[in-house]
Amino acid sequence: MKKITIQLFTLSLVLFSCATDKNNLCTSENQRLETDPSILGMDVSHFQGDIKWNDIKKDGVNFVYIKASEGDDFKDPMFKTNRAAAKSKCIYRGAYHFYQTGYDPTKQAQNFIAAVDTLEPGDLPPVLDLEELGIQAPVTKKEYQKNTLLWLQTVEKEWGVTPIIYSNFYFGVKYLDHPDFAKYKLWIAAYTKEDPKVPNTWKSEGWTIWQRTDLKNLKGIKGDVDYDLFHGNAEAFRKLLKK
Repeated sequence: MKKITIQLFTLSLVLFSCATDKNNLCTSENQRLETDPSILGMDVSHFQGDIKWNDIKKDGVNFVYIKASEGDDFKDPMFKTNRAAAKSKCIYRGAYHFYQTGYDPTKQAQNFIAAVDTLEPGDLPPVLDLEELGIQAPVTKKEYQKNTLLWLQTVEKEWGVTPIIYSNFYFGVKYLDHPDFAKYKLWIAAYTKEDPKVPNTWKSEGWTIWQRTDLKNLKGIKGDVDYDLFHGNAEAFRKLLKK
């Protein structure tokens, strides 16, 4: 009986040690926000194939946005795998939806919600991807604004987290000049070395994330990938995370 007790105690120490190591790993990633010169990210989908997440960490990536859905029925086949892998490596992560005209905005929001399922503490806010490629059917600016705002409101109501809008300057000027869009932080795509221009809607707030290139080469990914910069310090970044 004494021998069994000793063996069980030893096993419990081993399990505790493993758990502690895992916690220390995430703690170290959290501390990197303070020590890294910039808070860097990438955004991926099934097009990137199998990602070597250990190499991604070595390349200095702090966060990743992962495509979850598109339109009203497409769910990215790699979303769950990528999300789980990023979490296991303690990389901050979020999900995005590629919006398409010609599909009901509520059904698109429901498709995204179903793909993501739940938001966990530490997750980044959901993102709505708004760009020219998403104009799949004729739409007036008024209809587009009404429908995309409905998507944003539906998702926010579901999780109690304010989404982020991804777009570029020219598309934002053309379609996103409704004042209600200013409530949502901006992730701007601008492939330039200079500070990106932002649409008038975000003139006072500025950009929160800047997609600086779609041609970044990282060791953990075959081919090019979108590469991003967070605008702010560690404290500002942590404020975005779900509590």
